[in-house]
Amino acid sequence: MSDPIDVVRRFCAALSGRDTEAVRPLLTDDAVYQNVGMAANVGVDAVVADLTNQYSMFPEEYRFDIKHVAVNGNVVLTERIDHLAGPAMKLVLPVMGTFVVDGGRISRWTDYFDSALIAKILGGEDIGSLVPPSY
Repeated sequence: MSDPIDVVRRFCAALSGRDTEAVRPLLTDDAVYQNVGMAANVGVDAVVADLTNQYSMFPEEYRFDIKHVAVNGNVVLTERIDHLAGPAMKLVLPVMGTFVVDGGRISRWTDYFDSALIAKILGGEDIGSLVPPSY
């Protein structure tokens, strides 16, 4: 059985590499991906389709920088900085992610972030005092 933290690190690296074919085998067939506050994607094909859409929205940069990771059994928690850039926007966003790893593959991925922070970034507001200084 694969180490859950290793699975999540490989998954985040594949995402950062924009490689959906490397992402696909790291997900269960019935995987669920959800950004809290948005509808969930259910099934590996739906997750990969959503990621493909995100890559097209952010063609300049799509990178997950894991700052901290914790595991309890098969549940992995990540504190990340997601770097997303496209023609209309650039986001450097603190994100908490929860990954459930079953049989060496991710069955559930849930991300939590502050949507108000995104609005401030897009509005050109200086958010330097709103994010932890280690980022």
